[in-house]
Amino acid sequence: MPFAVFVAAWVTFRPDPKLTWILSLPFFMLAFMFTLNYDSIHLVAWYGGEELPLKYRFAATWAAREGPILLWVAWMALLSIVWRNPLKSESDESHLLRLRLMNGFALTLLLVAWILQPFKSSVGRGPGLNELLQTDLMVIHPPLIFLAYSLCITLACIAISSFFTDYKGIKDRLIQVARPAFFFSTLGIGLGGLWAYLILDWGGYWAWDPVETGSLLPWICLVMLLHLRTRPGKTPDHIWAGVAMACGALALFATMVTRAGGVWAVSVHTFVVDSAGSPPGDVFGRIMVLLSDASGIEVVVYFLGILQLMGMFLASRLGFEFSKYWLVLLPAVAVIGIIGGGDVLDGFPPTLLVILGLGPFVESGIKSLPEGHDWKWFAIPGIMVVLRFIHGMVLFELLSLLFAFGLIFEKDRFKAWGWASAGVMLFLSASWSGMLEITICAVGMTAFVSPWFFAEDNENSKFSFMERSTQQRLVLWAPVVVVGLYLILTLVILISSIDSIQFAAHELYGAPFLAALMLAFTAWSIRDRPKRVFYLMASTPLILVIAWFFGNSLGYDSTDVLGASLSRGQIGIVVLIPALLALPATISLAKENFGKREIPFFAHLIHLGLVLLVIGHIMSTTIIDRGTFSHTVTLIKDERVEWEGYEFEFTEVVTQTDDLEVGDGYLGAVINVYDDGELIETVEPGVLRFDTRSRSEVDRVSMWHGDLVLIMDGTQARSLMEGSDLVRIMVYDLPGIHLVWGGWSLMLLSSLAIWLPRRDPTD
Repeated sequence: MPFAVFVAAWVTFRPDPKLTWILSLPFFMLAFMFTLNYDSIHLVAWYGGEELPLKYRFAATWAAREGPILLWVAWMALLSIVWRNPLKSESDESHLLRLRLMNGFALTLLLVAWILQPFKSSVGRGPGLNELLQTDLMVIHPPLIFLAYSLCITLACIAISSFFTDYKGIKDRLIQVARPAFFFSTLGIGLGGLWAYLILDWGGYWAWDPVETGSLLPWICLVMLLHLRTRPGKTPDHIWAGVAMACGALALFATMVTRAGGVWAVSVHTFVVDSAGSPPGDVFGRIMVLLSDASGIEVVVYFLGILQLMGMFLASRLGFEFSKYWLVLLPAVAVIGIIGGGDVLDGFPPTLLVILGLGPFVESGIKSLPEGHDWKWFAIPGIMVVLRFIHGMVLFELLSLLFAFGLIFEKDRFKAWGWASAGVMLFLSASWSGMLEITICAVGMTAFVSPWFFAEDNENSKFSFMERSTQQRLVLWAPVVVVGLYLILTLVILISSIDSIQFAAHELYGAPFLAALMLAFTAWSIRDRPKRVFYLMASTPLILVIAWFFGNSLGYDSTDVLGASLSRGQIGIVVLIPALLALPATISLAKENFGKREIPFFAHLIHLGLVLLVIGHIMSTTIIDRGTFSHTVTLIKDERVEWEGYEFEFTEVVTQTDDLEVGDGYLGAVINVYDDGELIETVEPGVLRFDTRSRSEVDRVSMWHGDLVLIMDGTQARSLMEGSDLVRIMVYDLPGIHLVWGGWSLMLLSSLAIWLPRRDPTD
């Protein structure tokens, strides 16, 4: 470790690809020790085991905190080598600073890993590898996610280097990295969903688990970044840089969600420490509690990294320079952790921590004072500060200040509707999720729309839904604006979900945004017929009427209430009708561009894949209630039991203790599945035992319309072992689930077709 840290420090100041590969050695050394079951070190003794297959010994490398950090370092080193040469239009100065930033982030991670002592000697044996990680998908899913996060950090490094040098060509540089980032992020998230579908007893591929949701945030931001070039008008360079930095910040945030054990206590992904006692009721307060933990420095580094990216962006918008010395803050904090221990910041004033993180903005603001400001507009961020004293949510205050300063730093504040919309959406989401009281949210939203109270009427401005130009501008703005607002909604709901997963909030409040995006696809396909586009927009309220009266007719659990008095079926219809309209629309757009230009053709195929995925999600997730007993079926041996038109016959119990790839014992129930009295398949849901723990072994019947998923209730294992003739199973009929995997595959293949074949990916 010391040698790798020394080399990392060297290549941070003098980038050298011939030496950068050394940074990955600690990860490969740790992985090698796991594969050889070298249990003289703590991590191997705690999470490894010679009884594990070789591939799962390798997967055990990221079972704890230390392995994933070293894996992240290895990816950052690889990307630094891959992009060792200047990117398109990148000056020598910007190129050097970018490499320094990439290697500096790897150095920070190595210092954090050093604090955690990944190679310390073992004392006793541990519980072994978590049973949920002993699957093939867990061998490849975590590395892909960290590769995607590394690419997001690279985007942020490109943006920062452009701040300090020049913006020339920043769009081309960012797109060059954003395309592989989108591909690997899509691949990693999809494989995570497949793991949940095959292994977990969720009965589906997505459940809005905090870590699931966290990984979705940088993906959404990448979608925004890749669509900036298609929005109407020229996108300012600082917006390109800002969205790129948001990708990096959200990658850090997603990592923090995973690593801050006990903050998001409801996540099944929390394989690390849990906080004890009664933690504070907000994210920031719980992060401060973690400072007393030996690994507290790690979470603080991620948090400070997020604050620094916010601070640098705001400083750049203020227009005053700030010192490059702020860039050494993260490694400096990690060095302090090495000297004083991982809990050295325990008791550190939280306010001072935030000020340090926002240091570039604070310095830039102080330098700007002599120039003077139009101080009346600073009332908007002032209101955000006052509101924080009422609601007490520090992280929410920081987000509101980001949008507030973004609004007041625009030259023409009356045209800065994007920042105002973001602020309104922030408070609206906080109200919907129950994070803040409605009166506080009303004050916050009023503050963000206040500039328009003072705006003069512009008689020359024309806006008509009948005009083709207006229609096209609205449609072209949709991928950026709608996706951006959906990102804010998802982030706020995640922040408020520290004690309970808000499945209903995501599905209910996200529906209008998904519907708007689907309608935008349809409108673009008929853009040459303005009247049809107008009729499409004007008929949108009919969707709500149809959903209200006919939503419950979708079947399955569509009649169950999802939120307030709205049923799952009604919410499903709101998205399903626009998605069904978008299906032929995206197909026609792909046909229209076939053979003309490759990028538009494959881009529309990505859109088609998204439409298919959304339709499949509505049918297999939104309208399925996994929290009711209606999916519980009790079977009596050799008797047929009817459920939702199917018949199930429990015939025998299967047990196995030998020749198992993993686990100490297996117990399964053989069940015949009939449809209309005809045997369609024999399945065997079961339970795999791991010492004192167990894991469900899910089985399914695949049919043309979807999958019938059967999961054995883990509490049944003992009674079946004792010869019981009863078995209780959970059954989920998931129509349209094939569309989810088909749409995901189409998105992957199409994004790969855009990215790989090009010598110059920015063409």
